Amino acid sequence: MVIKGYQILSKLLISVLVVYTLVLSKDIAFAQQSNDTEDRGTIEAVASVDKDEVTIGDKIKLAIRVKYKDDISVQFPEVGKQIGVFAIKEAGIAGTPKREKDGYSVVERDYLLNSYEIGRHAIPSLKIKYKGSRGDGEVAANEVIIDIKGVIKEGEMSGDIKDILPPADVPTSFKRLIVWISLGLGLLLLSGIIYGLVYKFKKRSKIQEQPFIKRTPHEIAYELLERLLKEDLIAKGLVKEYYYRITNILRHYIEDRFGLLAPERTTEEFFTVMAHTNQLDDTHKMLIREFLERCDMVKYAKYGPSNLEIKETYDAAKRFIDETTERLKEKEVVADRK
Repeated sequence: MVIKGYQILSKLLISVLVVYTLVLSKDIAFAQQSNDTEDRGTIEAVASVDKDEVTIGDKIKLAIRVKYKDDISVQFPEVGKQIGVFAIKEAGIAGTPKREKDGYSVVERDYLLNSYEIGRHAIPSLKIKYKGSRGDGEVAANEVIIDIKGVIKEGEMSGDIKDILPPADVPTSFKRLIVWISLGLGLLLLSGIIYGLVYKFKKRSKIQEQPFIKRTPHEIAYELLERLLKEDLIAKGLVKEYYYRITNILRHYIEDRFGLLAPERTTEEFFTVMAHTNQLDDTHKMLIREFLERCDMVKYAKYGPSNLEIKETYDAAKRFIDETTERLKEKEVVADRK
């Protein structure tokens, strides 16, 4: 009977312990759920853009707005130079927190983005870290969907640009090699004879050569632009070739006029050098930046420009040469007066 009584007592104790454990677990879970709910209500991050439909290459202003209690400090992420398919052109500085009527504070940070990927793309969610009296944590902002469209109008087609064919295999022939060497030697001999006759003629007639006149950089640039128009590459479908040529014309003009090594540098490297030079004012720096970015879209992003955009690109190059030429003449007049 005693043993049976102990068994009954043991079962009662086990039942009490099970019930107590279940009640305690529910209380802990409820407390955790309450804390999570309170934390979510303490801080929130919202991402927004100034426009959700843009043209390829257009700037997009992304704003991250964080709302939080006063006992929390917010740390925005450093996103580097790329986020998804979007390039970070500029990362602003977080503004001063503003206090609202409901007792919360709000702080914002702006990012300037652009992309050359046509289609529907998402700006990924950014995670914002924070520190508070309850410990450290992070909150994620929402994704933002952007529609990126080209500027080719309906019914208009870009030039059909094909890749350059690989070099063809030329069969070697010893006889053909001898023929080419003989032709080369014959041409060399003929050139020597012609040179001797011309030299004798000049010596006899005592013709004095006119002094060499060095052309200015803007004269050379104008001549090359006019020659480019006459070749009519756009009508032949050589759009990319046209943009390579007009970019090189302006880059060599900048090198000859201002001494900046534009042709040997990439666009980004040249932008860095241009930002630290006083040879160009801010208006011309902005003009050349927009010109090179527009040309790079066609050369590297397989972008087909409209006829209006092609004309605007040509006008921008000519305008840059016109304005910088006039400024140089003004400086020369001032120097002569001194």
